[in-house]
Amino acid sequence: MEERIAINGLTFVPYITRDRIQAEVERVAAEIKRDLEGRDPVFLCVLNGAFIFAADLFRELGINESKINFVRYSSYSGTSSLGQVKEIMGLTEDLAGKDVVIIEDIVDTGLTATKMVADLRKRNPRSVRFATLLHKPVSSTTGFQPDYVAFTIPPKFIIGYGLDLDGKARNLKDIYIVESESGSAENKDKEMLNLVLFGAPGCGKGTQSAKLIDEYGLHHISTGEVLRAQIAQGTELGKTAEAYISKGQLIPDELMISILDAELDKLMADGAEGVIFDGFPRTIPQAEALEGLLEKRGTKLHAVIGLDVPEEELIVRLINRGKETGRADDNLETIKNRLDVYHNQTSPLKDHYKKQGKYLPIKGTGVVDEIFNDIAQGIEHHTGHKRRTRK
Repeated sequence: MEERIAINGLTFVPYITRDRIQAEVERVAAEIKRDLEGRDPVFLCVLNGAFIFAADLFRELGINESKINFVRYSSYSGTSSLGQVKEIMGLTEDLAGKDVVIIEDIVDTGLTATKMVADLRKRNPRSVRFATLLHKPVSSTTGFQPDYVAFTIPPKFIIGYGLDLDGKARNLKDIYIVESESGSAENKDKEMLNLVLFGAPGCGKGTQSAKLIDEYGLHHISTGEVLRAQIAQGTELGKTAEAYISKGQLIPDELMISILDAELDKLMADGAEGVIFDGFPRTIPQAEALEGLLEKRGTKLHAVIGLDVPEEELIVRLINRGKETGRADDNLETIKNRLDVYHNQTSPLKDHYKKQGKYLPIKGTGVVDEIFNDIAQGIEHHTGHKRRTRK
């Protein structure tokens, strides 16, 4: 991969590697095959930008009876959207009763996508689905949501892997970003700071989480809160989750991951500076899934903070909390059971993240501000992210 590429007076630097693109092409292909198993969908590649993504995706799908056709819409000139959609080349094939999958390079305002889906539905297909290499939800003016997304990215101009600047640079195997938008010498991953907070019940996790949110501008994702919100809003994911909970069953990993995926989409659309995950992951498969969710959005998990407090101290804290709040589950027997479950769950995860060099053990006893200073110093040492400057 070339470190810098100059085109039309602009300098571009690497943003997404070919290996990461291929991994996401494989994931999207697997999702489409799952949803359309036993069917022979018609694929529509939107020219010109999607031709490489469409070729790789179509080959990965391996559905021999499927057809791929090409349509052309235009809404760009140079590096900015024209704000209107004009059909350049239409489709003559009969789509009545067929499953259609549109393959696009990028969705930002959603104007082209919305128009295309509306146009195709007039042809009476059985279904219309939309797959895109890149999605910029923060740029949306329509609220359009693709069915399949390889990468969710901020509103930045990019080239390569089929995407161009005035017809140039489509041939690049990797995706590049304008250097002025990449944070100069800063690594692109530092656009966000993503943390996992580990801590046994009573370790002070809530207190430190609040300080992390304030100091670093992070969004807090608690699996419990997210689940309750989905259920309260009556979303399809919430209804499915409630069905498991009402039966006293554990929510399957794939459902929890889908809920987090939707939550991350909302945060990315709001231009989140970073995320702190609380209560997730709890298992190695969940940890691997989280890495995938972040990677497809062009970021990663930077550090895992583990608040270490001796068990006898935890028990004292929780019993005192029970006396103060009247919580029925803060009794000695229940506390010991909860601590046993926690330690059994987190031990494999600690080893997993230690091997990756991401685990940051923090002594969780002492003065609250001193504990937080240790966390902040560890974050800066491990990731380069600094606390906000206070006036």
